[in-house]
Amino acid sequence: MTKTTPDELIDEIGDNFNMFLKAGIIDSFSKKIDPELNINNLTKLLRIHFVLTDEVIDFVQALPQRVRRIKTTVDKRSQILNGEVRGRIEWDKTIKERGKCNYSDSTLFVCNQTEKNYNISENIVLKRLLSVIHSIIFEDLKPAIDKDYTWIKEWTEQKKLKTTLKEVFIRNIYIKRITSDDTEITERMIHSASKSRNKLYKDAAKLLLRYNKIMKHDLDPKEAKELLINTFIKPERTEVLFELYWVIKMIEAKSMKELKDIKFNLIDGANNIVAEWDDGDHIYRIYHDSTGSFQFLENRKDVSDDIEFLDRDGYKDGYLIREGMIFKEWQDRCSEIFSLKKGDSFWGGRPDILLEKRKKDSTKPEHVTIGEVKYTESKEYAAQGLKELLEYMALIKIDSGYFEERGKIFKHGEKVKGYLFVDKIGDVEPPANSNVNIVRFGDPMTRESAPSPSFIYNPSPQPKTQPQ
Repeated sequence: MTKTTPDELIDEIGDNFNMFLKAGIIDSFSKKIDPELNINNLTKLLRIHFVLTDEVIDFVQALPQRVRRIKTTVDKRSQILNGEVRGRIEWDKTIKERGKCNYSDSTLFVCNQTEKNYNISENIVLKRLLSVIHSIIFEDLKPAIDKDYTWIKEWTEQKKLKTTLKEVFIRNIYIKRITSDDTEITERMIHSASKSRNKLYKDAAKLLLRYNKIMKHDLDPKEAKELLINTFIKPERTEVLFELYWVIKMIEAKSMKELKDIKFNLIDGANNIVAEWDDGDHIYRIYHDSTGSFQFLENRKDVSDDIEFLDRDGYKDGYLIREGMIFKEWQDRCSEIFSLKKGDSFWGGRPDILLEKRKKDSTKPEHVTIGEVKYTESKEYAAQGLKELLEYMALIKIDSGYFEERGKIFKHGEKVKGYLFVDKIGDVEPPANSNVNIVRFGDPMTRESAPSPSFIYNPSPQPKTQPQ
Protein backbone atom coordinates (compact mmCIF):
# COMPACT_ATOMS: atom_id res chain seq x y z
CA MET A 1 0.00 0.00 0.00
CA THR A 2 1.42 3.39 -1.01
CA LYS A 3 1.18 6.74 0.73
CA THR A 4 -1.45 9.28 -0.18
CA THR A 5 0.06 11.44 -2.90
CA PRO A 6 0.32 15.23 -2.72
CA ASP A 7 -2.10 15.46 -5.66
CA GLU A 8 -4.72 13.49 -3.72
CA LEU A 9 -4.34 15.81 -0.75
CA ILE A 10 -4.61 18.90 -2.94
CA ASP A 11 -7.77 17.52 -4.51
CA GLU A 12 -9.21 17.03 -1.02
CA ILE A 13 -8.42 20.43 0.48
CA GLY A 14 -7.54 22.78 -2.38
CA ASP A 15 -11.04 24.21 -2.68
CA ASN A 16 -11.05 25.18 1.01
CA PHE A 17 -7.46 26.43 1.16
CA ASN A 18 -8.25 29.91 -0.19
CA MET A 19 -10.58 30.40 2.79
CA PHE A 20 -7.65 29.74 5.14
CA LEU A 21 -5.50 32.20 3.19
CA LYS A 22 -8.06 34.97 3.37
CA ALA A 23 -8.28 34.42 7.12
CA GLY A 24 -4.48 34.63 7.41
CA ILE A 25 -4.14 31.38 9.37
CA ILE A 26 -1.50 29.51 7.38
CA ASP A 27 1.49 30.79 9.36
CA SER A 28 1.60 27.82 11.73
CA PHE A 29 1.75 25.46 8.74
CA SER A 30 4.22 27.53 6.72
CA LYS A 31 6.71 27.46 9.61
CA LYS A 32 6.99 23.73 9.06
CA ILE A 33 7.59 23.82 5.30
CA ASP A 34 11.37 24.06 5.38
CA PRO A 35 13.36 25.12 8.46
CA GLU A 36 16.24 26.26 6.23
CA LEU A 37 13.98 28.81 4.54
CA ASN A 38 12.62 30.25 7.79
CA ILE A 39 9.27 30.91 6.16
CA ASN A 40 7.67 32.38 9.27
CA ASN A 41 4.96 34.62 7.92
CA LEU A 42 2.16 34.42 5.44
CA THR A 43 3.40 37.35 3.33
CA LYS A 44 6.71 35.62 2.68
CA LEU A 45 4.94 32.38 1.81
CA LEU A 46 2.74 34.15 -0.75
CA ARG A 47 5.68 36.06 -2.24
CA ILE A 48 7.62 32.84 -2.76
CA HIS A 49 4.58 31.25 -4.37
CA PHE A 50 4.35 34.19 -6.78
CA VAL A 51 7.85 33.80 -8.27
CA LEU A 52 7.46 30.03 -8.61
CA THR A 53 4.47 30.35 -10.94
CA ASP A 54 4.97 29.56 -14.62
CA GLU A 55 3.78 33.03 -15.66
CA VAL A 56 6.57 34.79 -13.75
CA ILE A 57 9.22 32.33 -14.94
CA ASP A 58 8.13 32.74 -18.58
CA PHE A 59 8.10 36.53 -18.20
CA VAL A 60 11.69 36.66 -16.91
CA GLN A 61 12.92 34.24 -19.58
CA ALA A 62 11.62 36.57 -22.31
CA LEU A 63 13.01 39.78 -20.79
CA PRO A 64 16.36 40.09 -22.67
CA GLN A 65 14.58 40.30 -26.04
CA ARG A 66 11.62 42.35 -24.92
CA VAL A 67 13.46 45.15 -23.08
CA ARG A 68 15.01 46.24 -26.37
CA ARG A 69 11.66 47.79 -27.21
CA ILE A 70 11.35 50.03 -24.16
CA LYS A 71 8.90 52.85 -24.79
CA THR A 72 9.90 56.49 -24.24
CA THR A 73 8.46 59.96 -24.75
CA VAL A 74 10.32 63.04 -25.95
CA ASP A 75 10.49 66.10 -23.73
CA LYS A 76 11.34 69.46 -25.30
CA ARG A 77 12.70 72.31 -23.24
CA SER A 78 14.56 75.58 -23.77
CA GLN A 79 17.94 76.09 -22.12
CA ILE A 80 20.15 79.19 -21.87
CA LEU A 81 23.76 78.35 -22.78
CA ASN A 82 26.95 80.39 -22.75
CA GLY A 83 29.74 79.70 -25.23
CA GLU A 84 28.15 76.55 -26.67
CA VAL A 85 25.25 75.39 -28.76
CA ARG A 86 23.33 72.21 -28.00
CA GLY A 87 20.26 71.55 -30.06
CA ARG A 88 18.40 73.94 -32.34
CA ILE A 89 18.90 77.66 -31.64
CA GLU A 90 15.69 79.52 -30.86
CA TRP A 91 16.66 82.94 -32.28
CA ASP A 92 13.68 84.88 -31.04
CA LYS A 93 14.30 83.78 -27.45
CA THR A 94 18.09 84.23 -27.90
CA ILE A 95 17.68 87.87 -29.04
CA LYS A 96 15.29 88.51 -26.17
CA GLU A 97 17.77 87.12 -23.61
CA ARG A 98 20.70 89.08 -25.15
CA GLY A 99 18.59 92.23 -24.98
CA LYS A 100 18.41 91.86 -21.20
CA CYS A 101 22.17 92.53 -21.07
CA ASN A 102 22.23 95.25 -23.76
CA TYR A 103 23.44 92.74 -26.39
CA SER A 104 26.86 92.68 -24.77
CA ASP A 105 27.16 88.90 -24.74
CA SER A 106 27.20 87.41 -28.24
CA THR A 107 28.03 83.93 -26.84
CA LEU A 108 24.59 83.60 -25.19
CA PHE A 109 22.17 81.26 -26.92
CA VAL A 110 18.77 79.82 -26.13
CA CYS A 111 18.62 76.28 -27.50
CA ASN A 112 15.74 73.87 -27.89
CA GLN A 113 16.76 70.50 -26.46
CA THR A 114 14.97 67.19 -26.66
CA GLU A 115 15.36 64.41 -24.08
CA LYS A 116 13.98 60.93 -23.87
CA ASN A 117 11.73 60.41 -20.89
CA TYR A 118 11.71 56.87 -19.49
CA ASN A 119 9.45 57.61 -16.51
CA ILE A 120 6.15 56.87 -18.19
CA SER A 121 3.38 54.77 -16.67
CA GLU A 122 4.21 51.59 -18.58
CA ASN A 123 7.88 51.69 -17.59
CA ILE A 124 7.14 52.50 -13.96
CA VAL A 125 4.80 49.49 -13.76
CA LEU A 126 7.45 47.30 -15.42
CA LYS A 127 10.23 48.36 -13.06
CA ARG A 128 8.03 47.93 -9.99
CA LEU A 129 7.28 44.35 -11.03
CA LEU A 130 10.97 43.63 -11.64
CA SER A 131 11.80 45.14 -8.25
CA VAL A 132 9.31 42.83 -6.54
CA ILE A 133 10.63 39.72 -8.31
CA HIS A 134 14.26 40.70 -7.66
CA SER A 135 13.70 41.21 -3.92
CA ILE A 136 11.93 37.83 -3.56
CA ILE A 137 14.66 35.93 -5.41
CA PHE A 138 17.66 37.63 -3.81
CA GLU A 139 16.23 38.10 -0.31
CA ASP A 140 13.33 35.77 0.53
CA LEU A 141 14.72 32.82 -1.42
CA LYS A 142 18.43 33.38 -0.81
CA PRO A 143 18.79 30.41 1.60
CA ALA A 144 17.13 28.06 -0.89
CA ILE A 145 19.22 29.38 -3.78
CA ASP A 146 22.46 29.11 -1.79
CA LYS A 147 21.67 25.45 -1.06
CA ASP A 148 20.57 24.83 -4.65
CA TYR A 149 17.34 23.10 -3.66
CA THR A 150 15.74 21.03 -6.41
CA TRP A 151 12.29 22.60 -6.00
CA ILE A 152 13.64 25.97 -7.13
CA LYS A 153 15.65 24.59 -10.03
CA GLU A 154 13.76 26.75 -12.56
CA TRP A 155 15.65 29.72 -11.08
CA THR A 156 18.96 28.09 -10.18
CA GLU A 157 19.62 25.55 -12.95
CA GLN A 158 22.96 26.70 -14.35
CA LYS A 159 22.03 30.03 -12.68
CA LYS A 160 20.54 31.07 -16.01
CA LEU A 161 17.19 32.58 -14.99
CA LYS A 162 18.57 34.17 -11.82
CA THR A 163 21.37 35.75 -13.85
CA THR A 164 18.93 36.94 -16.51
CA LEU A 165 16.89 38.78 -13.88
CA LYS A 166 19.98 40.38 -12.37
CA GLU A 167 21.37 41.48 -15.74
CA VAL A 168 18.12 43.15 -16.73
CA PHE A 169 17.18 44.74 -13.40
CA ILE A 170 20.65 45.91 -12.29
CA ARG A 171 22.66 46.40 -15.48
CA ASN A 172 20.29 47.09 -18.35
CA ILE A 173 20.79 50.71 -19.41
CA TYR A 174 17.12 51.27 -20.25
CA ILE A 175 15.79 49.87 -16.97
CA LYS A 176 18.36 51.92 -15.02
CA ARG A 177 17.00 55.11 -16.60
CA ILE A 178 13.56 54.43 -15.10
CA THR A 179 14.10 56.28 -11.84
CA SER A 180 10.63 56.55 -10.30
CA ASP A 181 10.99 53.60 -7.91
CA ASP A 182 9.20 55.46 -5.12
CA THR A 183 6.31 56.57 -7.29
CA GLU A 184 2.93 55.34 -6.11
CA ILE A 185 1.57 52.81 -8.59
CA THR A 186 -2.03 53.75 -9.27
CA GLU A 187 -4.73 51.58 -10.82
CA ARG A 188 -4.80 54.02 -13.73
CA MET A 189 -1.12 53.40 -14.43
CA ILE A 190 -1.58 49.62 -14.35
CA HIS A 191 -4.65 49.94 -16.56
CA SER A 192 -2.67 52.02 -19.03
CA ALA A 193 0.08 49.40 -19.18
CA SER A 194 -2.45 46.58 -19.58
CA LYS A 195 -3.83 48.26 -22.70
CA SER A 196 -0.42 48.58 -24.35
CA ARG A 197 0.15 46.90 -27.70
CA ASN A 198 3.60 45.95 -26.42
CA LYS A 199 3.34 42.47 -24.84
CA LEU A 200 6.09 43.36 -22.35
CA TYR A 201 3.91 46.00 -20.68
CA LYS A 202 0.69 44.04 -21.00
CA ASP A 203 2.21 41.02 -19.22
CA ALA A 204 3.92 43.21 -16.60
CA ALA A 205 0.60 44.84 -15.71
CA LYS A 206 -1.13 41.46 -15.54
CA LEU A 207 1.53 40.05 -13.19
CA LEU A 208 1.61 43.12 -10.96
CA LEU A 209 -2.17 42.97 -10.61
CA ARG A 210 -1.86 39.29 -9.74
CA TYR A 211 0.84 40.01 -7.15
CA ASN A 212 -1.27 42.74 -5.52
CA LYS A 213 -4.24 40.37 -5.41
CA ILE A 214 -2.15 37.62 -3.81
CA MET A 215 -0.84 40.04 -1.20
CA LYS A 216 -4.46 40.75 -0.23
CA HIS A 217 -4.96 36.97 0.24
CA ASP A 218 -7.54 37.09 -2.53
CA LEU A 219 -7.11 33.74 -4.26
CA ASP A 220 -9.61 31.59 -6.07
CA PRO A 221 -9.52 27.78 -5.61
CA LYS A 222 -7.30 27.31 -8.68
CA GLU A 223 -4.72 29.79 -7.39
CA ALA A 224 -4.90 28.23 -3.93
CA LYS A 225 -4.10 24.82 -5.40
CA GLU A 226 -1.13 26.30 -7.26
CA LEU A 227 0.15 27.74 -3.99
CA LEU A 228 -0.12 24.31 -2.35
CA ILE A 229 1.85 22.79 -5.22
CA ASN A 230 4.53 25.49 -5.30
CA THR A 231 5.16 25.97 -1.59
CA PHE A 232 4.05 22.80 0.19
CA ILE A 233 4.98 20.17 -2.40
CA LYS A 234 8.17 21.50 -3.96
CA PRO A 235 9.91 21.79 -0.56
CA GLU A 236 9.03 18.08 -0.12
CA ARG A 237 7.17 18.48 3.18
CA THR A 238 3.95 16.71 2.26
CA GLU A 239 3.37 15.84 5.92
CA VAL A 240 2.56 19.52 6.50
CA LEU A 241 -0.17 19.27 3.87
CA PHE A 242 -1.38 16.13 5.62
CA GLU A 243 -1.75 18.06 8.90
CA LEU A 244 -3.73 20.77 7.11
CA TYR A 245 -6.03 18.10 5.68
CA TRP A 246 -6.87 16.75 9.15
CA VAL A 247 -7.40 20.21 10.63
CA ILE A 248 -10.00 20.87 7.93
CA LYS A 249 -11.61 17.47 8.49
CA MET A 250 -11.81 17.99 12.25
CA ILE A 251 -13.40 21.41 11.85
CA GLU A 252 -16.00 19.98 9.48
CA ALA A 253 -16.78 17.02 11.76
CA LYS A 254 -16.80 18.84 15.08
CA SER A 255 -18.48 22.10 14.12
CA MET A 256 -21.54 20.76 12.25
CA LYS A 257 -21.12 23.85 10.05
CA GLU A 258 -19.84 24.70 6.61
CA LEU A 259 -16.33 26.17 6.61
CA LYS A 260 -17.68 29.48 5.31
CA ASP A 261 -19.69 29.81 8.55
CA ILE A 262 -16.66 29.33 10.80
CA LYS A 263 -14.86 32.31 12.32
CA PHE A 264 -11.20 32.02 11.32
CA ASN A 265 -8.53 33.85 13.28
CA LEU A 266 -5.47 35.69 12.05
CA ILE A 267 -2.53 33.82 13.53
CA ASP A 268 -0.10 36.28 15.09
CA GLY A 269 2.42 33.76 16.43
CA ALA A 270 1.04 33.92 19.97
CA ASN A 271 -1.46 31.07 20.12
CA ASN A 272 -2.06 29.53 16.65
CA ILE A 273 -5.85 29.53 16.95
CA VAL A 274 -7.06 28.34 13.56
CA ALA A 275 -10.79 28.83 14.03
CA GLU A 276 -13.61 29.11 16.55
CA TRP A 277 -17.36 28.64 16.64
CA ASP A 278 -20.19 28.17 19.13
CA ASP A 279 -23.24 25.94 19.50
CA GLY A 280 -25.29 28.31 21.64
CA ASP A 281 -23.98 27.15 25.02
CA HIS A 282 -20.31 26.46 24.32
CA ILE A 283 -17.40 28.03 22.48
CA TYR A 284 -14.99 25.83 20.51
CA ARG A 285 -11.43 26.77 19.57
CA ILE A 286 -9.16 24.67 17.40
CA TYR A 287 -5.38 25.12 17.41
CA HIS A 288 -2.59 23.86 15.18
CA ASP A 289 0.87 23.06 16.56
CA SER A 290 0.01 24.72 19.87
CA THR A 291 -0.58 24.01 23.55
CA GLY A 292 -3.65 26.26 23.61
CA SER A 293 -4.80 27.01 27.17
CA PHE A 294 -2.89 24.04 28.57
CA GLN A 295 0.61 23.04 29.60
CA PHE A 296 2.37 20.00 28.20
CA LEU A 297 5.45 20.04 30.39
CA GLU A 298 7.01 17.95 33.13
CA ASN A 299 9.93 19.37 35.07
CA ARG A 300 12.39 17.85 37.52
CA LYS A 301 10.79 19.40 40.60
CA ASP A 302 7.40 17.83 39.88
CA VAL A 303 8.95 14.42 39.22
CA SER A 304 11.18 14.73 42.30
CA ASP A 305 8.09 15.24 44.46
CA ASP A 306 6.63 12.01 43.07
CA ILE A 307 9.86 10.15 43.75
CA GLU A 308 10.02 11.42 47.34
CA PHE A 309 6.43 10.30 47.84
CA LEU A 310 7.25 6.83 46.59
CA ASP A 311 10.35 6.70 48.75
CA ARG A 312 8.42 7.66 51.90
CA ASP A 313 5.91 4.94 51.06
CA GLY A 314 8.59 2.30 51.18
CA TYR A 315 9.66 2.06 47.55
CA LYS A 316 13.40 2.42 48.11
CA ASP A 317 14.42 1.74 44.53
CA GLY A 318 12.92 1.66 41.09
CA TYR A 319 12.93 3.09 37.59
CA LEU A 320 11.41 6.50 38.41
CA ILE A 321 13.76 7.04 41.35
CA ARG A 322 16.80 6.20 39.25
CA GLU A 323 15.60 8.32 36.30
CA GLY A 324 15.34 11.27 38.69
CA MET A 325 18.85 10.60 39.97
CA ILE A 326 20.20 10.42 36.40
CA PHE A 327 18.58 13.71 35.42
CA LYS A 328 19.86 15.55 38.51
CA GLU A 329 23.37 14.16 38.04
CA TRP A 330 23.32 15.11 34.35
CA GLN A 331 22.38 18.70 35.21
CA ASP A 332 25.16 18.96 37.79
CA ARG A 333 27.81 17.42 35.54
CA CYS A 334 26.90 19.60 32.56
CA SER A 335 27.35 22.68 34.72
CA GLU A 336 30.59 21.40 36.25
CA ILE A 337 32.28 19.97 33.15
CA PHE A 338 30.92 22.01 30.24
CA SER A 339 29.72 25.19 31.99
CA LEU A 340 26.30 24.50 30.49
CA LYS A 341 23.08 25.21 32.36
CA LYS A 342 20.42 22.65 31.58
CA GLY A 343 16.75 23.31 32.25
CA ASP A 344 14.42 21.33 34.48
CA SER A 345 12.21 20.03 31.68
CA PHE A 346 11.83 16.24 31.68
CA TRP A 347 9.24 16.18 28.92
CA GLY A 348 7.35 18.66 26.77
CA GLY A 349 5.54 18.97 23.49
CA ARG A 350 2.88 20.58 21.33
CA PRO A 351 0.01 18.58 19.84
CA ASP A 352 -0.57 18.80 16.10
CA ILE A 353 -4.26 19.58 16.67
CA LEU A 354 -6.00 20.76 19.83
CA LEU A 355 -9.73 21.46 20.11
CA GLU A 356 -10.96 23.19 23.29
CA LYS A 357 -14.57 23.35 24.41
CA ARG A 358 -15.68 25.80 27.09
CA LYS A 359 -18.92 27.23 28.40
CA LYS A 360 -19.68 30.75 27.20
CA ASP A 361 -19.58 32.15 30.73
CA SER A 362 -16.27 30.43 31.59
CA THR A 363 -12.65 31.20 30.85
CA LYS A 364 -11.44 27.61 31.30
CA PRO A 365 -11.97 24.65 28.96
CA GLU A 366 -14.15 21.80 30.21
CA HIS A 367 -13.22 19.38 27.43
CA VAL A 368 -10.31 18.96 25.02
CA THR A 369 -9.78 16.88 21.89
CA ILE A 370 -6.14 16.13 21.03
CA GLY A 371 -5.07 15.07 17.52
CA GLU A 372 -1.72 13.53 16.62
CA VAL A 373 -1.00 13.34 12.86
CA LYS A 374 1.36 10.80 11.29
CA TYR A 375 1.79 10.80 7.51
CA THR A 376 2.55 7.10 7.35
CA GLU A 377 1.26 3.74 6.20
CA SER A 378 3.68 1.98 8.58
CA LYS A 379 2.19 0.37 11.67
CA GLU A 380 5.47 0.84 13.54
CA TYR A 381 5.50 4.62 12.96
CA ALA A 382 1.78 4.80 13.71
CA ALA A 383 2.44 3.00 17.00
CA GLN A 384 5.01 5.67 17.91
CA GLY A 385 2.39 8.33 17.15
CA LEU A 386 -0.04 6.49 19.41
CA LYS A 387 2.47 6.61 22.26
CA GLU A 388 2.90 10.38 21.76
CA LEU A 389 -0.87 10.84 21.77
CA LEU A 390 -1.24 8.86 25.01
CA GLU A 391 1.44 11.04 26.61
CA TYR A 392 -0.44 14.19 25.63
CA MET A 393 -3.69 12.78 27.01
CA ALA A 394 -2.17 11.68 30.31
CA LEU A 395 0.16 14.62 30.96
CA ILE A 396 -2.00 17.57 29.86
CA LYS A 397 -2.14 20.19 32.61
CA ILE A 398 -4.04 23.37 33.36
CA ASP A 399 -3.16 25.74 36.21
CA SER A 400 -0.24 23.40 37.07
CA GLY A 401 -2.59 20.47 37.78
CA TYR A 402 -3.45 17.50 35.61
CA PHE A 403 -6.60 18.10 33.58
CA GLU A 404 -8.03 14.57 33.83
CA GLU A 405 -8.22 12.21 36.81
CA ARG A 406 -5.70 9.38 36.58
CA GLY A 407 -8.28 6.61 36.64
CA LYS A 408 -10.31 8.14 33.81
CA ILE A 409 -7.58 9.09 31.34
CA PHE A 410 -8.01 6.35 28.72
CA LYS A 411 -11.32 4.65 29.56
CA HIS A 412 -14.09 6.69 31.12
CA GLY A 413 -12.73 10.22 31.06
CA GLU A 414 -15.14 13.05 30.39
CA LYS A 415 -12.53 15.71 29.74
CA VAL A 416 -9.98 14.35 27.25
CA LYS A 417 -10.34 12.53 23.94
CA GLY A 418 -7.55 11.58 21.58
CA TYR A 419 -7.35 10.95 17.84
CA LEU A 420 -4.49 9.42 15.91
CA PHE A 421 -4.73 10.46 12.27
CA VAL A 422 -2.76 8.23 9.90
CA ASP A 423 -2.47 7.45 6.20
CA LYS A 424 -3.73 4.38 4.32
CA ILE A 425 -2.52 1.97 6.97
CA GLY A 426 -3.48 -1.71 6.81
CA ASP A 427 -6.24 -3.36 8.83
CA VAL A 428 -6.52 -2.05 12.38
CA GLU A 429 -8.93 -2.95 15.12
CA PRO A 430 -11.17 -0.04 16.14
CA PRO A 431 -10.65 0.84 19.81
CA ALA A 432 -13.37 -0.41 22.17
CA ASN A 433 -14.60 1.51 25.23
CA SER A 434 -11.77 3.97 24.90
CA ASN A 435 -11.18 7.70 24.62
CA VAL A 436 -8.58 6.92 21.95
CA ASN A 437 -9.63 6.83 18.28
CA ILE A 438 -7.74 5.86 15.12
CA VAL A 439 -8.79 7.50 11.84
CA ARG A 440 -7.21 6.69 8.47
CA PHE A 441 -7.05 8.84 5.34
CA GLY A 442 -10.18 8.17 3.35
CA ASP A 443 -12.26 7.04 6.33
CA PRO A 444 -15.58 8.90 6.41
CA MET A 445 -15.77 11.40 9.25
CA THR A 446 -19.46 11.80 9.97
CA ARG A 447 -20.58 15.20 11.15
CA GLU A 448 -21.48 15.09 14.81
CA SER A 449 -25.01 15.70 15.99
CA ALA A 450 -24.00 16.47 19.57
CA PRO A 451 -21.41 18.90 20.90
CA SER A 452 -18.62 16.45 21.68
CA PRO A 453 -19.08 12.73 21.01
CA SER A 454 -16.16 10.88 19.47
CA PHE A 455 -15.65 10.38 15.78
CA ILE A 456 -17.37 7.36 14.29
CA TYR A 457 -14.78 4.82 13.19
CA ASN A 458 -16.25 3.47 9.98
CA PRO A 459 -13.44 2.56 7.59
CA SER A 460 -14.21 2.19 3.93
CA PRO A 461 -13.51 -1.27 2.47
CA GLN A 462 -9.86 -1.73 1.58
CA PRO A 463 -7.98 -4.66 0.08
CA LYS A 464 -6.17 -6.80 2.59
CA THR A 465 -2.57 -5.98 1.87
CA GLN A 466 0.44 -5.77 4.09
CA PRO A 467 1.58 -2.22 4.94
CA GLN A 468 4.86 -1.20 3.40
